[in-house]
Amino acid sequence: MKGIPFVVYAITSLHVGMGRSSGVVDLPIQRDPQGFPIIFSSTFKGALKQYCGTVYNAINNNGRIDCSKANVCCCLFGGEEETDVTSIISISDLYPIAIPVPSLDKGYVYLTSRYLINTVVDLFNAVNYEEGVKLFSSTVPQSKVTIGTDIEVPLVKVSSNLLNILSSLSSIAKKLNEGIAIEDDDSKAVLEVERGIIKYTRNRINLNTKTVVTGSLWTEEYLPHGSIFAGIMSLNTPRRNKYCNSDKICDDECAYQKVNEFVKNKEFYLNVGGKETIGKGIVKVRILG
Repeated sequence: MKGIPFVVYAITSLHVGMGRSSGVVDLPIQRDPQGFPIIFSSTFKGALKQYCGTVYNAINNNGRIDCSKANVCCCLFGGEEETDVTSIISISDLYPIAIPVPSLDKGYVYLTSRYLINTVVDLFNAVNYEEGVKLFSSTVPQSKVTIGTDIEVPLVKVSSNLLNILSSLSSIAKKLNEGIAIEDDDSKAVLEVERGIIKYTRNRINLNTKTVVTGSLWTEEYLPHGSIFAGIMSLNTPRRNKYCNSDKICDDECAYQKVNEFVKNKEFYLNVGGKETIGKGIVKVRILG
């Protein structure tokens, strides 16, 4: 399969929600069936499409992209209300490479699990990103680190190549220089990752009385800033899409050209998920390979 791997770094905390819940948290974040945080492909593809429309100033009064102003957006992500114009790329779900969690002896530490590592490796294998697969080939424990105040987890030295990619994402990610905690027991890892998830109680205030409006207290979940995710864009080629190459078939070369036209360089910033007006959801995207 042809495609492009990428990583996503959370500049601010993320609320990639899955709707209202009847559980303890009213507005939980997205999770996979095992309970690990995830960013669904539809959520991220929507964010990319909005970003593309904004870059080309092509979002109309109905909140949709005007394809005549931004052919590249409708080529990559599909036409608007045109069932015969499908996207030439597919976006995978995004899985965490590592999530920062509190640590008694290190302040905070990046945590992952064998399941998460294997999932990311599977994604990289799918698009033949052999260099990315090799990044996770060496996971021999060097010591132990305390998650929270009471759980010891093996601390693994991060390979130099992986360190070069991830630690340069931000000053927070430089913590990976100290190693990454890898929990071998995935059932425990789910609970340990929860220690990094932010549960935030909010309310709505009556501006006249400065008191809480009755029934307006709720709890939201956020992924912590510093979280690092991985995903892939796979090419749906050859495919005919009138916004890609007139009425001609768009092949691999055409698809890569359109992706490069959209991305322009290897890094860009966008908003993912909800609560954008209170500063949540700012991420850095870095193309790999």
